[in-house]
Amino acid sequence: MSHALTVLPLRATLAAFRLAQPALPGEAGWALRRACALRLSPSERRAEAAIDALRRQLRQSAGTVEVVDYGAGTRGGGRPPVRAVAEVYRRAATGPAWGRFLFGLVRGLGATRVLELGTNLGIGSAHLAAALALNDAEAPGAGAPGRLVTLEGAPALASLAGEHLAALGHRQRAEVVVGPFAETLPGVATRGPFDLVFVDGHHEPQAALGYLGTLADAFAPGAVVVLDDVEPGRPVRQAWRRLRATTPAPAFYAGKYGLLVPRPAPARGAATADARETAPPPPARAGRPSA
Repeated sequence: MSHALTVLPLRATLAAFRLAQPALPGEAGWALRRACALRLSPSERRAEAAIDALRRQLRQSAGTVEVVDYGAGTRGGGRPPVRAVAEVYRRAATGPAWGRFLFGLVRGLGATRVLELGTNLGIGSAHLAAALALNDAEAPGAGAPGRLVTLEGAPALASLAGEHLAALGHRQRAEVVVGPFAETLPGVATRGPFDLVFVDGHHEPQAALGYLGTLADAFAPGAVVVLDDVEPGRPVRQAWRRLRATTPAPAFYAGKYGLLVPRPAPARGAATADARETAPPPPARAGRPSA
């Protein structure tokens, strides 16, 4: 499935996937329904417009950046390869429609703690942080402010991403942790529990399984794990298929992304999973989403 799908085709695709698969349980089901709709309220549109402006800047950038790819085995080599920022954006950044999907998941979950593996230029991070900011704005004083921790192996990419997130107003909300995931993730895992974990780096099956194993005790009840690049023919699909076969976690296949609920939250009353998914949204949602 193309990373560059626009909103309307992706909305139709996700609707078809939802009809063909069982509902996720509890709040995860509501969050998935909201994310698949790909609709935004006025305040959400303003947040996404700022990210769109950053996208235009990166597409037109004449700059370069050193890229260390630990998954590809460049860790022990010489000087990291230098690539055009515009090329890195084109090849590796989260697309606008998929970014809106991630944004909707964080909003639907009412998440306050999010972890991302694979910051890259910070575009996916920007969608996650913007959703956390709006969650905070709609529930002032409800608890600790929303927090995104995002891991990146390439120091130069991490630095750029930090600048981008700061420019969008997320300096205090988003922390970029630099270094190989195998070295940084164990310490970061102790900061959980996390409401959403987005695995978008080191795209190898054993690596993905290992990282999720490290995070086994770091998931909040009802947390959603999003595994990137699980389309047919992609290496991470092997990890996705193994997880589906060996764990009882409720799951949803979205094409590019695979979603898991490692620790389903206790059911409320006697409602079924399908009933919970189609229940009215929580009352704290501000604004009326639009296409």
